[in-house]
Amino acid sequence: MKARHPLIVSVIAACSGAMILPAQVIPVYAGAEGTTPGSKLRFSNASVVGSDSGFAQPLVYTVVTNLTMTNGFYQSTNLQFHALSSKTNQGSAAIGAFAVCEVLSVTGPQGAVLSFWEQGALAPTYMFPVGATPNPSRSRFDVSAIELGAGLPDGDAFGAIPGRRFTVNKSGEYLVSFRLHDTSKNHPTDEAPIHASSEPMTLRFVTLVDTFINRVAVTNNVATLVLKQGGLTNLFVESREEATTGEWLPVAGPFSSAPFGTNLTTLNITNAAVLSQQFFRLRGVTP
Repeated sequence: MKARHPLIVSVIAACSGAMILPAQVIPVYAGAEGTTPGSKLRFSNASVVGSDSGFAQPLVYTVVTNLTMTNGFYQSTNLQFHALSSKTNQGSAAIGAFAVCEVLSVTGPQGAVLSFWEQGALAPTYMFPVGATPNPSRSRFDVSAIELGAGLPDGDAFGAIPGRRFTVNKSGEYLVSFRLHDTSKNHPTDEAPIHASSEPMTLRFVTLVDTFINRVAVTNNVATLVLKQGGLTNLFVESREEATTGEWLPVAGPFSSAPFGTNLTTLNITNAAVLSQQFFRLRGVTP
């Protein structure tokens, strides 16, 4: 961007995975192939959110503080498993069904752990180490809402449980396979589930850092940069004279504190008076 002073300052955001977490809810719909007893449950929008679709759910680096700890995770709360309602969707499960989702497998960086935190939890409710076989008794979470009557003989299978946090402790890409089950006992001829279990679906998760250079102003060869650190201390501001050639040299960082959320950092960087232009970038090594 050009400034009033002859020095031209350009900004390049070059931190790993720099982006802003989208605010909208990303639904994973649980429905059924039909309402006939024995028909399979299914992920109704698997073609949109499944790994074969090209979709990847971002997990953004965040510092989490509660009564028991302060730690950094890559996390998201906008992914929501949503059981369709028979009142509004033809593709819903039958009346009396109760949908739960099972984690079948997790692949990703060696030694990493995928966790689910239920709303208000002070510690992970479910933990899935990469490469380990999930414990069947600790790998299912509700999709239908029991408090709304799901699972009763005349209950709608609907559910949209908010605030569930998905976290990982290492940067990288993760593939997580899920399967839906009906845990009701409302089959019309037997004390058994109405629906058969779904086919597996795999979701892709990728870790990101929410960091960028927000504003630059230049006065008398002093460039004032306003940047978002995204919770990182091991972040560097680097500069060079040309956009595509030359060595990037650090001019600030690493930082002693790590603002996160909407907090911004302001830096004053003095440039050599002989320079006619200068380019800046952020370079971060994610935890």
